[in-house]
Amino acid sequence: MYSLFRKEITSFFGSLTGYLVAFVFLIANGLFLWVFPGTYNLIENGYASLSPYFQLAPWIFLFLIPALTMRLFAEEKRLGTLEILITRPYSLLQLVWAKYLAGLFLVVVCLLPTLVYFYSIYSLGNPVGNWDSGAAWGSFIGLFLLAALYVALGVLASSLTDNPVFAFITALILCFIFYSGFDFVAAMEVPMVVKTFFLNMGISEHYDSVSRGVVDSRDVLYFVLVTGIVLVLTSLFLRRKQQNLKRQLKKTGFLVAVVIVVMFIGSAWFFRIDLTTEKRYSLSTVSKTLLEKLDAPIKVDLYLAGDLPPGFRQLQRAVEEKVQDMDAWADFRIQSVRKDPYDISNNDERNKLFNQLVNLGLQPTDLRQNKEEGTVTKLIFPGAVLRYRDQLVGINLLKNNPSLSADENLNNSIETLEFELMNAIRQVEQGDKEEVAFLSGQDELGDPETWDIRQGLSENYTVVDRTAEQLFQNDTLPKALIIADPSKAFGEQEKFYIDQYLMRGGNLLWLFDPVQVSLDSLSRGETTIAFPRDLNLMDQLFKYGVRVNPDLLQDVECVLIPVNTSPVASQPKFTPAPWYYSPLLTPAEDNVISRNLNRLKSEFVSSIDTVGKNPEIRKSVILHTSAYSRKIGTPEQISLQSINDPPAQELFHMSNIPVGVLLEGSFPSVFSNRMTREFNPLGIDVLDKSEPAKQIVLADGSLIANKVSRRNGQVRTQPLGYDEYSQQTFGNKAFLLNAVNYLCDNSGIMELRSRVFKIRLLDKVRLREEKTFWQVLNVVLPLLIIVVFGLVFHFVRIRKYRG
Repeated sequence: MYSLFRKEITSFFGSLTGYLVAFVFLIANGLFLWVFPGTYNLIENGYASLSPYFQLAPWIFLFLIPALTMRLFAEEKRLGTLEILITRPYSLLQLVWAKYLAGLFLVVVCLLPTLVYFYSIYSLGNPVGNWDSGAAWGSFIGLFLLAALYVALGVLASSLTDNPVFAFITALILCFIFYSGFDFVAAMEVPMVVKTFFLNMGISEHYDSVSRGVVDSRDVLYFVLVTGIVLVLTSLFLRRKQQNLKRQLKKTGFLVAVVIVVMFIGSAWFFRIDLTTEKRYSLSTVSKTLLEKLDAPIKVDLYLAGDLPPGFRQLQRAVEEKVQDMDAWADFRIQSVRKDPYDISNNDERNKLFNQLVNLGLQPTDLRQNKEEGTVTKLIFPGAVLRYRDQLVGINLLKNNPSLSADENLNNSIETLEFELMNAIRQVEQGDKEEVAFLSGQDELGDPETWDIRQGLSENYTVVDRTAEQLFQNDTLPKALIIADPSKAFGEQEKFYIDQYLMRGGNLLWLFDPVQVSLDSLSRGETTIAFPRDLNLMDQLFKYGVRVNPDLLQDVECVLIPVNTSPVASQPKFTPAPWYYSPLLTPAEDNVISRNLNRLKSEFVSSIDTVGKNPEIRKSVILHTSAYSRKIGTPEQISLQSINDPPAQELFHMSNIPVGVLLEGSFPSVFSNRMTREFNPLGIDVLDKSEPAKQIVLADGSLIANKVSRRNGQVRTQPLGYDEYSQQTFGNKAFLLNAVNYLCDNSGIMELRSRVFKIRLLDKVRLREEKTFWQVLNVVLPLLIIVVFGLVFHFVRIRKYRG
């Protein structure tokens, strides 16, 4: 067997044909990956990743491996030496294995020079070495398994004929069918059982997983079993003249039955090893639990499709990979399908689809690309639609924080993919919606002012209005209570019911202003006085662990407002000026509620201090000012004229002043050891300590208020966080939705937002200055390695036979 193996190696490298095949393979890889512009170009991709190489490899292998294997048996048949080999003292299966291992060794020899790409990406990382080596080596395992199966198919094709060219064509067709043919069948309108069967039969379904650096026992089992089957079939074909057809069919049927049983067992008991540094392809326990509850397939229509720049292609691939991870753990099929709206040639039909996507909550964005014909702008939807039974849920995939770079925004989008997808699944899977209540009775913001946040909450919750007393008039308590900018002081009865709601595990979201400012006076250009507002809440919040201070904050990072800067009696000329009393608040990056969010627009915000050392209460700052802010005591005179006489910059010496705090744990009751009969007409039991509960305190009631205009009896609302002057929408709505989701989350799904992936980019400066060097290195050096290998090989042979 070893002599046959050595004979094939010697024959391959002893002829010019072998080196020509290796050269063609390496040149094709080098040009596509380093020179030719397009999807597979590693330089254009901009990321310190070899994923384009592993995406390209199956297609290059389609031609390389048939060329390497076409002579293995066909040449023996053509020369009449196969009969001589069969008479040797080893079985046909041993003969097949010798030829197979020789072919696999030849592929490995062709692959080894491509390790130069690994060195190049490592060196070009920003900084050097900033790449995921675990993912790369894991992907190489997938590439080896793919090559092993391709070689087996090539050996089979070579055993069917005595014509090497025909063997090459047959092997190419077989490899193509196994890689993509089954997928074409699965893409047809066939039952899901049939679709799943054909997908599992195809190579791409298994290679796509392993090529990311995820070793799934089911994928490894597939490659090992199918490779073994093909090799056994090859030996049966070679033996067909020695055995009758009935006996061969019986052996083949038995073999297939054994393989099916083994694959079924392997599918029931499997393991996955995520070799990536950050375990980015591992699902959390929360996600697995949620997927186990599904009782029907899920389809994800991905509208991030078409001709996209590298960053969007990275996001597109990340979505598809995350769907694959979900499918690996679900009992029912979960698949993603790319859908490019611009494939619809009819403008009316395309606009109809755009309207449907907007109605599902997807946010469009303009994509500008520089092409040969100039700058091309088109509207794209960086989102997806999840379909489960007859339910549709829109998912916005792109996180767009104007204060971050495009690469950071894309990375943040990839970090939150699991949360976004699992949150959508939770929406379609959950039964009765939990109740979230807005407190009423204290002159809080009305429906028009909270319309946008109510619409957002209604997707997951039943939104109701309750007075403090009404909280206890139903059989069940609301999951969360939102106190939205009250202006009337709380009585002891209202405080008591809110306190006892908290004691029973209720969750509170406080948004109120401890300082009162007359906005009407300011809008008329008049001077107003900011003075403390007594809502009679300070003692209650102090008991829970926070103090909301009756001060005002100014911040250099603030909203810009138009100011008339033209002289008196001349044409008005409006220019933007900073309004320091409207800080752009920064969400904390170390909390699942607030990380990866845009800044929040605020208006006359105050500071918050945490107080007390109760070990049963955890306190986290989730919202704060920028690094350049200051506090102003009240009462304070406020006028728009202060814009013309701004405070000195050195006064803004305070940084990250807390304005939003999360409290978690068991809270003491404000009414412990107090007589409560007079403000407890319902006669509820008074609890002195709460069950585990959560509170969020925000020192600005305007954070939850959307702008409302009333004209001619019509009420018009603007999106929450929208700024008319800059025409951008800040992160108020996303932050508050996350806040409520966190308060109501018992499953831990919000923890999925805590995942952090490192940005791994190529050094753009080095690429710009050294691009030609790296292109030449990665195209020429692999060829030189083969040349050196050939020279050494021939030198050793000459020396051996001369001796």
